[in-house]
Amino acid sequence: MTVVDELSFNDQLATILDAEDSYTEKARENEADNKQGSGFATHTDFQGTPEDPYTAFVNVDESNPHRPEVSTTTERRLRRAVKAEKGAIPVEKLDFGDNLGILLDAAERYYESLQCEVVYN
Repeated sequence: MTVVDELSFNDQLATILDAEDSYTEKARENEADNKQGSGFATHTDFQGTPEDPYTAFVNVDESNPHRPEVSTTTERRLRRAVKAEKGAIPVEKLDFGDNLGILLDAAERYYESLQCEVVYN
């Protein structure tokens, strides 16, 4: 996690965008596998179980609200990713923060389907 903190916000977002084509679709697949009872899906780097999920602690400092710099290309990629996650949402009419929230919610669902949980400090 310390390496992630050293990346710019733009690079952090690009990494999230590069990780999966559709977090929602992958989460659905994992959730279906988890319900079949023959085991459960896990992440190759973060092994956990339903009873003892891998826990990632994330420090969130909202005391200084700011708009981080994001390239036009990354912002376009974000809108495309949100459209892929939630096709009915008019991504063009949402602001950056709302689109980012939708993507992060989808990513969180995906990682939870892999027995990983995110704890915000």
